[in-house]
Amino acid sequence: MSRLVPLVSAADRKVLKEQRILDAARELLLRHGPRGFSMAEVAALAGVGKGTVYLYWESKEDLIADLYAKDALAMIEAVQAAVTGDANIITPHRFLPLMRRTVRQHPFVVAIQTQDTELLGWFKEHPGIRRIRSTIGPVPLLVKIIPILREHGLVRTDLSAGTQIYALLTMVEGMFHMDTNDPVVDPHQFGVEDPDVMLADVSRVLLEPSSPADSCAVGAAASAALAGFDQARAEFLSEILLASQNEEQDKAKRETRFWASLHE
Repeated sequence: MSRLVPLVSAADRKVLKEQRILDAARELLLRHGPRGFSMAEVAALAGVGKGTVYLYWESKEDLIADLYAKDALAMIEAVQAAVTGDANIITPHRFLPLMRRTVRQHPFVVAIQTQDTELLGWFKEHPGIRRIRSTIGPVPLLVKIIPILREHGLVRTDLSAGTQIYALLTMVEGMFHMDTNDPVVDPHQFGVEDPDVMLADVSRVLLEPSSPADSCAVGAAASAALAGFDQARAEFLSEILLASQNEEQDKAKRETRFWASLHE
């Protein structure tokens, strides 16, 4: 008796094809940088025609912006998962090292933050990437988290929130640059063996009150932070949906032209 082979819907095939193209573009981008590959090479690696790639993305720049969007979205989801699993991670001396480790796992986010000209730094003014950086990038997340932690007593209040945010962003931006393949300063020359430990110690001094918050305050802060992250993610996804609706209209026009060109 023959086994039934499950059918793959047209919508599923489309998603799988888009993912193959994105995977191919990611591999080429990490290997060669944004100027080192063409849409034709993406198509060849993905096993589709060049015209097919242009049906989904109008330009290589738009394709790269989508790769950054997926990297940024994966970053915030990883942070959310960690805080959901352990509310104590929301305390500054644990949260900031978590952010550093999570960002490091997403190379396109790192590249934009450090303005890595070999990968994506020159690309940071692209409208899509600017939109992402303003909603779910590391900077807006940190700007959002400090007032929440102050409200629940996890951050000292003898300094203004603005001063703390600016100092924190300066420190974290510096850490991103220190983590690059060509660091500005080698931490080992100062006896820093584990940057996460150093970041945790500095976070305690810079941000945390002398008396630690109780477990109820920590839990409330974690819940409020997760709600803030959900809001940022929802805002980002709504903008992406609006943009994709416009792109679908453009894509339909491109598809019509594509099929018409085959019969000329």
